[in-house]
Amino acid sequence: MTDNAFTPGQGIPARLVAGDLWTWRADGFAAAYPSAAFSLSYTLAPKAGGTATQAPATSDADGWVVSVVPSVTAQVTAGTHAWTLFATRTSDGARQTVCAGVLEVAPDPAQAGDTRSTAQKLLDAINAVLENRITKDVESYTIEGRSLTRVPLEVLRSTRARLMREVQEEQAAARGRHPGMRVKKMRFNNG
Repeated sequence: MTDNAFTPGQGIPARLVAGDLWTWRADGFAAAYPSAAFSLSYTLAPKAGGTATQAPATSDADGWVVSVVPSVTAQVTAGTHAWTLFATRTSDGARQTVCAGVLEVAPDPAQAGDTRSTAQKLLDAINAVLENRITKDVESYTIEGRSLTRVPLEVLRSTRARLMREVQEEQAAARGRHPGMRVKKMRFNNG
């Protein structure tokens, strides 16, 4: 069998794309949860709230495989999701939490709309505020009993720095690099 985008890897991926076929293997649980006595199912719940997505596992000769069709994944909200793997005993329906984690669901690239991450949106907004604040050096004022207080520039700048690091980490992860990984080019001379 050749490895390609349609060949499921072991374990739930750290990043899924809405609208794509989601598939992965869970063979490591086959010994503890044999298909003759258990069923396995993943639940993906958006951290921001909303409808959870069910991803049942089916058994095969090697263990367990999970597959969620594009018509279902297209309905999943982009963002951070908490996932939980449940094992249910078929004899009495007793359920047990096996493991849990967090993953990112990227927006469907085939859909129109703003595909920036939350960090990128906030960074863009802070940059726009900072650009407009250059000419306005007053942080608070009162006119006819109404007052306006602006966020201090130091707070905006420190938040901007944090968001810039977060966006850089997201971009590194999108390129397949570990967020803290650096590439160092070296040249070796023969002789």
